[in-house]
Amino acid sequence: MTNRTEFFSRIRANIDSNGYHVTLVSSACLPRYAYTIGCKEIFGSELIFAGGEYYSKSDISTIIDQIIIELKKTSADWQSISLSIDSLGSFSLSKVDQSWSKLLALGVFDFYDQEEIQTLQILPDQEHRTFDIPDMSIEFNVASQPVWQWLIREWDYPIPSNSTAVTNLKVLYGEKATEVMRWEAGEWEIFSGAGPDVPKKDMRVVPLAILIGIDKSLEPVIHLEIGKGFWRDSNELVWNNWG
Repeated sequence: MTNRTEFFSRIRANIDSNGYHVTLVSSACLPRYAYTIGCKEIFGSELIFAGGEYYSKSDISTIIDQIIIELKKTSADWQSISLSIDSLGSFSLSKVDQSWSKLLALGVFDFYDQEEIQTLQILPDQEHRTFDIPDMSIEFNVASQPVWQWLIREWDYPIPSNSTAVTNLKVLYGEKATEVMRWEAGEWEIFSGAGPDVPKKDMRVVPLAILIGIDKSLEPVIHLEIGKGFWRDSNELVWNNWG
């Protein structure tokens, strides 16, 4: 109880000094997400940025800050928001279905001791919208949101649940992965195109579960032996062994 009280005290201190608090959640199997606590005291809604591996943690903080500034200007008319932020792209807002808020266990409900609080999803433009960004305006459903299936499913693969993969933005945008290597028990490289040709700025380290959610044909990579790899053409589903 003491830890909970101290945590809530820190949140209240941030709200009193900055107007709101931001919580960033990273999970073994799920895309990261960040949400606010305290914005409902400013304009009646909280904000969430879910997924979006195109962006760094610093980028997400900047995006949330700028959206809040814009909402203050527009007197909370969130439906009119279309905000461009330098090189990060443009952003709009969409109302979040309560099923998402409950499954993600947003701390805002505990902090305010309320069952329902309106939450708005920050959505980047199509150019920056990777496949880990869900449509939170509709009720959560595994069939339509497989990247987020581990919200309700138990991890059932014979590898560590916190397994990760170095990948490139092309894969996160939905292009077929064509090269795979497994380097450690819980570490893979999964690229669309030749790995050595991938610019460092386009590389991301993500939970392997995200990539399996984007493309189920990646499931065989979990059975690769350490030090082994697969390849395939971009128009094929079947993997071939290296060598």
